[in-house]
Amino acid sequence: MSSERIVYIDIAKGLGILLVVLAHSDLALISPYLHQFIYSFHVPLFFFLSGYFFNVKTPIGIFAQKRFNAILKPYLFTLLLIYLASISFTGMSLGTALGRFVKSMYATGEYIEWIPLWFLPSLFITSLFSYFVYRLLLNRINNRTIRWLILLGLQAVGVYFVDVFYPFSISIFGKDYELFGLPYSLDIVLISGFFYMLGSEIRQVSLDEMLNKKWFLLLIGAGLAGLNAIFSQRTDISARVFDSFLINTTEAFFGILFTLALSKQIELMTSRLASMFAYIGQASLFILIFHGPIQEYWGAKIYAVTELRALSILLAFVISTLICLGIYRVFFERNPIALNWYGRISSHPQADDHATKSAQTREQKSSE
Repeated sequence: MSSERIVYIDIAKGLGILLVVLAHSDLALISPYLHQFIYSFHVPLFFFLSGYFFNVKTPIGIFAQKRFNAILKPYLFTLLLIYLASISFTGMSLGTALGRFVKSMYATGEYIEWIPLWFLPSLFITSLFSYFVYRLLLNRINNRTIRWLILLGLQAVGVYFVDVFYPFSISIFGKDYELFGLPYSLDIVLISGFFYMLGSEIRQVSLDEMLNKKWFLLLIGAGLAGLNAIFSQRTDISARVFDSFLINTTEAFFGILFTLALSKQIELMTSRLASMFAYIGQASLFILIFHGPIQEYWGAKIYAVTELRALSILLAFVISTLICLGIYRVFFERNPIALNWYGRISSHPQADDHATKSAQTREQKSSE
């Protein structure tokens, strides 16, 4: 993965995570269209952005280790935090907490306390799947058109079988169980892998000239809005809903291009606005992890006082986003140890120098 930051990609992450937070509110109660609009592309967008810097040249052992540190370690550490806090402050028994932790190892939304966390184990499996698809197949094909047709074929198969394992029954020692999805969302890996590998493919095609054009933003935005207005086919990858291969894939692709184009225009317009959205994008992991319970709590509190659904949604959205940014700013941004648990490296030289010196001191003591 490149160490060089691309500003409009960070901005796109910022816009995307704000859409995720808004989509996880009661938005559907006041605007079914806007809710459908966001769901038509917000999850595919993050698979796409995650695959944008995909590097298949890395040896598999190093690649898997990096993916584990960046994706699964935050997932596991957050689960530990959730259940330690539950034991400490809610009176949850150790046995109950352990049982829920083990249940969360299945790693689909049905079995996780904070449902948005499903994306992290799914992304881990998706990245490994994409690695092998490239190493065993796509890297052997020089023709980009053929590679893209293969990806579309994988997507078509994935959409056709999207709900086969949601739910499905399994018998263990004579007892029947109904399960929702395969572990780590393996059952949707063709769909998630399509968008992940599409990110890698699109990066190889220079889009900057097109993204710089305001007319492209307006055109692709109008197309996305029109598709969602005309067609009612839904997308909800976590719930295994992908009603139409053609319509929903096109909507997702338009949504991705729209977000990239809007991000590029924000980068070109004003450095202050660009910096704000880029900062939100850099904190996107922490917003994804922590926004759910905060938004739910404040949304219910505000609605109980005002009985105004739209106001409660808006205020809870703003409050949860700001609190998550505060959590990132206070507890993580300048704390290399905490960042390490979440698979991130501090962007502040002083913090990095301190972490490096501490590591060198530990190595020196151990050698003595």
